[in-house]
Amino acid sequence: MIRKLVAAVQGAEMGGGHSPGGAPTLVLLHGWGFSGAAWAPLRAALPAATRVLAPDLPGHGAAGDGEALADVERSAAALIGSLPSEVVCPVWVGWSLGGLVALAAARQWAGPQGVLLIGSTPRFARGGDWPAALPWAELEDFRTALRGDRRRLERRLAMLCARGSLDAASLARTLTAQLQANPAAPDGLEAGLTLLERSDLRSAWADVEAPVGAWLEAGDALVPAAVEASLQKLRPDARIGRGPGGHAEWFQRPEPLAGFISEFLSDCGTKEPA
Repeated sequence: MIRKLVAAVQGAEMGGGHSPGGAPTLVLLHGWGFSGAAWAPLRAALPAATRVLAPDLPGHGAAGDGEALADVERSAAALIGSLPSEVVCPVWVGWSLGGLVALAAARQWAGPQGVLLIGSTPRFARGGDWPAALPWAELEDFRTALRGDRRRLERRLAMLCARGSLDAASLARTLTAQLQANPAAPDGLEAGLTLLERSDLRSAWADVEAPVGAWLEAGDALVPAAVEASLQKLRPDARIGRGPGGHAEWFQRPEPLAGFISEFLSDCGTKEPA
């Protein structure tokens, strides 16, 4: 699995050439069912000199060994092992499921870094002490859907990601096309759903010695914006950004998120961790 992930990482472009040694590198980690190609709108909105990697997670895009994604620590270790040697200050940016891998990578990384959750959370499944999350029944519904028609699953996922957005119908069509152009393997989808159901990375969010931040959307149907209170309770120094749309609003309007990321990057390497 490491060999295949290395190929996926090395295939991602480093935007704007090489920055001076020690400059942060964005490592963009996509959501369930998508691939590194999904980041194209955001990458186009970032400053040209920004260093960017956008790998495919196991079982997604060009990466194989999808069953490995069920183990977040294994996936994070493989990701770290695949990074080019010039990456000395990664900023792990995880959208949706990718946020879990980002947090696990941050916990394993030894050196300067940063962590940004985009429409993501350290725990996706609702619990008594974590109310702003998905009910178990909704996660189980996705597992049932995995056994049915693939096109119907893709449309359903796209509609949920688009719900709450300013132009939800158009965005759902865009997301459906993205899912179909870069399809995830069945074992990657199955393992990714297991990861979403079982993972609890709250300790990583609370304890990682690095700047942390989160971007939340008011109309997100998958990660309730109300999770902000819980995130800030665990990490009072977190930089929190807010948008008015849904889970994938940045596909249509990436500029606000790009601006938030640029501000966060300016802190990395200068801001003292909590």
